[in-house]
Amino acid sequence: MTSVTSDAFRSAMSHFATGVAVITARGTEGECGATISAFSSVSLDPLTLLICLHHKSATCRAIEETGKFGISILRSDQKDMAMHFAGRSEGKSFDQYCVRDESGHFFVKDALVQISVSVVETLRGGTHEIFLARPESIEFHHDQSSQPLVYFRGAFDLAA
Repeated sequence: MTSVTSDAFRSAMSHFATGVAVITARGTEGECGATISAFSSVSLDPLTLLICLHHKSATCRAIEETGKFGISILRSDQKDMAMHFAGRSEGKSFDQYCVRDESGHFFVKDALVQISVSVVETLRGGTHEIFLARPESIEFHHDQSSQPLVYFRGAFDLAA
């Protein structure tokens, strides 16, 4: 057995294939976005999902300010969107890559699924904030044969 270090833990977790999503929010610093793989359904009653974001990120601060955010689950051909929204929000283009709904949420254009949510509870988990949220609306991509973008062993991979 390998001893549990942060490197061993990171390597072990990279073997869990996950979908890829972009979280978008608008706060006092403006529009923010972050690529995440820490996203999960929690409950059907009440409808609840969770995301995790580094507590120092601009996207995290925007969500803490407004209590609202958008989730765009990416398609297999949207690796460029995942890369665009990875890292810091400064200098990211939103008008070119995003669409807005009537409630003020914004999403990656042509994402597999777009979900508007409101935060119901926030928890701290080490360096990350865990947002428990309630879905308010869901929009599906018009091409139901589209496949999800998958993250596995530290790289984006096409779903099989």
